[in-house]
Amino acid sequence: MILAKSSVGVEIAGRDLRLAVLRSSVGKLRLLATHRIAGFLDLDEEGKKKSVRTLVRNSRIPGMRVYLTLPREHGIVRQVDLPSEMAQKLAEVVRLQVETLSPWPLQEIYWDFGQEPQKKSRKLITITIAIVPRTILDPWIAFFKSVGFPLTGATLSSLAFGHGTNVLWKDDIPTIVLHQEQSYTEGIVVNGNRIAALTAPATEDTLPKPVIDRLLPVAKLASAEGSRLLVCGEKPDASVLVDNPRLPIESAKQEFTRDFGAIATALLPLKESTFKSNLVPLGLRYRESQLRLIPTYVLGILAVCIGVGLLVRAPYQNTVYASRLDAEIKKVAPQVKEVASQEAELNQLSGKSRALTTHLQNHDYNLEALRELARVLPPSAFLASYAYQDGTITISGFARSASEIQNLLETSSMFKGVEFTNSVTRDATGKDRFTMKMIVGVRQ
Repeated sequence: MILAKSSVGVEIAGRDLRLAVLRSSVGKLRLLATHRIAGFLDLDEEGKKKSVRTLVRNSRIPGMRVYLTLPREHGIVRQVDLPSEMAQKLAEVVRLQVETLSPWPLQEIYWDFGQEPQKKSRKLITITIAIVPRTILDPWIAFFKSVGFPLTGATLSSLAFGHGTNVLWKDDIPTIVLHQEQSYTEGIVVNGNRIAALTAPATEDTLPKPVIDRLLPVAKLASAEGSRLLVCGEKPDASVLVDNPRLPIESAKQEFTRDFGAIATALLPLKESTFKSNLVPLGLRYRESQLRLIPTYVLGILAVCIGVGLLVRAPYQNTVYASRLDAEIKKVAPQVKEVASQEAELNQLSGKSRALTTHLQNHDYNLEALRELARVLPPSAFLASYAYQDGTITISGFARSASEIQNLLETSSMFKGVEFTNSVTRDATGKDRFTMKMIVGVRQ
């Protein structure tokens, strides 16, 4: 998909290398895979290269947007508040701050900074500065380039955790991240645009309370109550991980929070946040060549053209056919008018012919019906009225027995469906007054 972007987060933590692959498509995040090379830092140089090449090749990990996270002790993270008026010259002002904060000469470090979204109502801007010595980062840049997995960016662990929580949970709840390894525990508190972090030796406690207690004053929190707690790393067992908040990422199961460091790192090239930074200098960053997208763009344009052509084809053809039909209609219009007038005259004559035929047929039926009534009815019966319409005869009269008259008419082969149309009454002479109708049939 053209709108889909994949990213890879690589975390160096403890003695391991952890890796997560994310995909962003139309604003939705999906976790594709997580991987781990246990004891990575204990391998020699060739062993490290071989293990990374094997993992990348066997798992078909994309080599684009690869971000690396190093332990926070390898660099410096500081936050400063600057007047909002300095937003236009922020890079120059931050550079002066870096010179003051860095214990190393400026030419021996890589640095970058992230800033919170600027608001008109705020007079200060919170800047998060990250500094790392070149002697720490350069070997990793060269290493990943040598294995065909060049880096697009790098950051420090506390900023990666801050970025991950800032992106995934857009609320005002403070988040405490405990990154527990076999030899140390790193604690990070993210509260809005503020971040606090410290590292302490590992303890036997499942949740090292001393680390949390030391973090709270630094983060200016009275207590951990009401905060979101997320535990990750090598040391936590399943009973601790089950209490972690679920990551709002598709396909991210509960146990994947163990690798939250790598997942948060993979979020860096996909989302913006207050803590996003990239310590790899611009000239050393691996960037995708836009030329490779030319075939995709060409095919996309062709597909759009074909689609437009298919949409326009039917209306265009209809327009052409309609114009041709109009031309043909104009050609035959005189003949059609003549035929139409002749057809109208023919219809008029046909109507007269049908009316005459119907009249003659009805006349014949009337004569036969009257003849049959005279034959069937007894001398004592008297007809008061006779009507014929559309093959139906209606008669009314007097007889000694109306039911006898009905029976006599039903015996006739000319009449069918003989029935009374209203109730039979008896007059003063003792005769039945009746009205009945019947259908004239064809004599058998």
